[in-house]
Amino acid sequence: MLCVIDIPAAGRKHLLNNHLFVYGVDREIERVLQSLDETSRLENSRAVTVPAGELMSAITWDTGVFFNILLRGMRAKNVLEIGTSTGFSTIWLAEAIHDGSVITIEADSKKRSRAQANFKKAGLEGCIKIQSGDAQDVLNSMSSSGEYNLFFDFVLIDADKENIPLYFDMVLPMIRVGGIIATDNMTYPKKFTHMMERFAKSVRQNPRVRTVTIPIGNGEELTIKI
Repeated sequence: MLCVIDIPAAGRKHLLNNHLFVYGVDREIERVLQSLDETSRLENSRAVTVPAGELMSAITWDTGVFFNILLRGMRAKNVLEIGTSTGFSTIWLAEAIHDGSVITIEADSKKRSRAQANFKKAGLEGCIKIQSGDAQDVLNSMSSSGEYNLFFDFVLIDADKENIPLYFDMVLPMIRVGGIIATDNMTYPKKFTHMMERFAKSVRQNPRVRTVTIPIGNGEELTIKI
């Protein structure tokens, strides 16, 4: 069982100032998540200088908890992630599923190596499959195989923002009816706001889905296929 509660700041010292305390997560997984979250927070605070190509650009801790609970409630087994980075979101997703797997796509070889190391530390490498290469190429290959038609329960899109509409259209046939597509960065960073607003407007005109923007973390668009 996974339980989440708010606790006073004084009781959070060992949690690296995360907002939500999570019960029921394996201690090794929790330690990896805490370490990655601290790195992400340092990057976002600009307390450290990180080359642009090495930035985590991760979801927030509360978003990870939210996705984890959502996947458990859906009893999700087959999950697709576009944009692995160093594996923070992937671990939240993989921890929530049983008798299934997460397929995650990442073009950057350095980030893939870091992610693989984090998956091994968390003990989740057995249920995570990393697909290397350009996301569009990988999705084209998956689509043409026919193997993934109506296959996925949940898809997380967290990659290059200019291609978000393309990725959405490519994965929609791969998601089952009742499955959910989550899109990160709907409200933050602000430099993406206009681009993401155009994307949201387009999705809301699609009669095959129902969608809503959730004000959590960087803003998450949750789209259910109907």
